[in-house]
Amino acid sequence: MSPIHRNRRAVVPLLLGLVLSLGACHRDEGPERLARAEAKYADLVERGINPSDPAWDVVIAELESVPQDSKARPEAERRLKLLRERRSIPLPPRPLSRPDEPDGGSPSLDEHGHPMDGHGHPR
Repeated sequence: MSPIHRNRRAVVPLLLGLVLSLGACHRDEGPERLARAEAKYADLVERGINPSDPAWDVVIAELESVPQDSKARPEAERRLKLLRERRSIPLPPRPLSRPDEPDGGSPSLDEHGHPMDGHGHPR
């Protein structure tokens, strides 16, 4: 056997090992991204921000950035689904009562929600 052939036979396993080790070094960024999204999610919930508010777009973008092959992707998908469902629910109508007015303020508003004077006339 020639020396060149022997060297090739020795190099092939080395190259294969190098390729496999590079693939094994691939770091999963999914859990990090999911953790960032969870922190932003918790902050918005704590502040009482409605899911339809544009502030939630950052959370959605962070969840969508979790790589498809990440072990955190199923959890990110679950959270995305829940968040999109909550965004699709319309807000309830705002109450007409006002805390500073007697009896909640409802009698002092006309049918359009405009303040009225004490005699039933718009101000």
